[in-house]
Amino acid sequence: MTLPAMYPTRTLALLMLAAFAGVALWLFAPRSIGSSTGSQSGNGGNASAAVPASLKVDGDVTVDTRNNVVTRLVVPLAVRGNESIALGDDAGKLRAETAMSDSASAAVPATYNVTWLGGNGDHVLDPGEHALLTVILPAASSVHPNNPLRLVIAEANGANLVIEDVLGR
Repeated sequence: MTLPAMYPTRTLALLMLAAFAGVALWLFAPRSIGSSTGSQSGNGGNASAAVPASLKVDGDVTVDTRNNVVTRLVVPLAVRGNESIALGDDAGKLRAETAMSDSASAAVPATYNVTWLGGNGDHVLDPGEHALLTVILPAASSVHPNNPLRLVIAEANGANLVIEDVLGR
């Protein structure tokens, strides 16, 4: 007479697979997950590290639309961080990148100009200075007022200045 197994083989196999999957997730997960010493600053958990200079939206964005398509933006800008950022005088190229859904996005070429609000007269946005970036988009584009939008200024030297969450306010 054979006795039934105390634990069915199928159940043991599933438990072992779940354990291996858990260990694999733990090994390959980013180290910031579950770390109580990390910070929320996004700089790898080192709260004292300097934030790289970038442009930030510094106030309310004015949006003009036609037929539910964004045609013009006026974006108040300031510097995030402690370093100055050179803003060209309309010599660079700008593209507006929008997410239309989780799986579809588009990049639209645009023209722009910069209006300086005070400052020292150069084309460099210093910490504490403010500027207005006016962006003109084509009338037939995929940029809608409710879609996430970021602006990317391609400078003549090949660098990109990115302004995140333009319509996210």
